[in-house]
Amino acid sequence: MYMKASIQASLLATLVVATSLPGQAETPTSDSQVIDRIYEHVSAFEAKNRGTFVRRKMTVREMDPDDGTVEKTFVSQQEVWNRLGQRPEIKIVSCLVDGKSAEPKECKRKERDRKPPYRIFGPEGRSHYRYELVQTEGPAEPASYKIKVIPLERTSRHFEGVLEFDAATSRLLASRGSIADYPLGLKSLELELHFADLDGHPVPAHSRMDMILYLPLVLNKRVLSEADAYDQRFLTP
Repeated sequence: MYMKASIQASLLATLVVATSLPGQAETPTSDSQVIDRIYEHVSAFEAKNRGTFVRRKMTVREMDPDDGTVEKTFVSQQEVWNRLGQRPEIKIVSCLVDGKSAEPKECKRKERDRKPPYRIFGPEGRSHYRYELVQTEGPAEPASYKIKVIPLERTSRHFEGVLEFDAATSRLLASRGSIADYPLGLKSLELELHFADLDGHPVPAHSRMDMILYLPLVLNKRVLSEADAYDQRFLTP
């Protein structure tokens, strides 16, 4: 079906656990304090939570990359186990292809034996990334902080983009970005994730991935994937 869609689930697993932070009353006074505070609370959260379980509706549209004509539509109900540092485990509960019932395998993406993305935070985060607080004009006490994640190497295992956190609670609100280097067959990729609140921690609410798959004389296709979660919980060790 869609060759690179596993990138979406892998990045989601990395983001959900690695940026689930408890709230803090003390206001940081510098960029480095904002980033350091995130790091401190990641460790405490990861000691108790190892990932998420999500039930979601996934809609995938295969399109002409030039005029946007939809060529095929896949709609599936899925159960997903996102475990920290592992490839997501996905169970297809039901599948529709162009509005008609189909076998679950028709909505299952083609997998490759690829290692998961490097974690953005956690024990080895600074070995793979550096971080900058995005400066924006606004009130002295902003409603949210935006942190730019910059990979130290440009590989397909590195995330590159911006994370947005609630300034008062440090809870992850959204993520926008891509991977630092595209593997063969992937021409472009844009990934956007939005999170809801569960007991003060972020859980996946909506994700959108827009990519173009291209191999000369073989493949030229735009794939737009959108997922909406309707049930989620944290996994414990």
